[in-house]
Amino acid sequence: MFAKLGLILLILLFGALAFAGGMMAPDGWRAPMQEIAARWRDRPAIVLPHVPAPSASTAAPAAAASAVSTHALLVTSDVAAAAPAAGQPAYALQLGQFIDAGDADALERQAQGLGLPLQRIAAIDPDHAAWTVLAAGRFPSPAAAQNEMPRVQAVLKLASTPVIRLPAGKPSS
Repeated sequence: MFAKLGLILLILLFGALAFAGGMMAPDGWRAPMQEIAARWRDRPAIVLPHVPAPSASTAAPAAAASAVSTHALLVTSDVAAAAPAAGQPAYALQLGQFIDAGDADALERQAQGLGLPLQRIAAIDPDHAAWTVLAAGRFPSPAAAQNEMPRVQAVLKLASTPVIRLPAGKPSS
């Protein structure tokens, strides 16, 4: 019991000393760390909504030909292009991921006032569950999508709208 209490006190002491050392560090040492922390804090976050477990009536259907892996939608690098030409990648803002199509319908009705093309993407997660991803816009680069992000979040009252890469194929409206 004393060993556990000693370990807890040692951890608290280490934390207090690390904090004090950070506060007393010269500006030349703190500036690079603050820059790294700012870049980390400002990176796009991917937030998945809480979805209840599917019931027997919403069992995962067989993967359709248009279904893509959820990993294929993630943006992993910046691509700069003037416009998405034929065959070039296009990007959008992910409004949500839904197992229940009714939830996707409700958000799609709200999003129609944005004036952006909306697209539903069928996705299959690693556990073979079918999802509907609702995306807004068709942008030539992640930066162009991020420029539209504050307006979309404000209109739809969403905390997060990550940038996704749209699957290749015919654009929808």
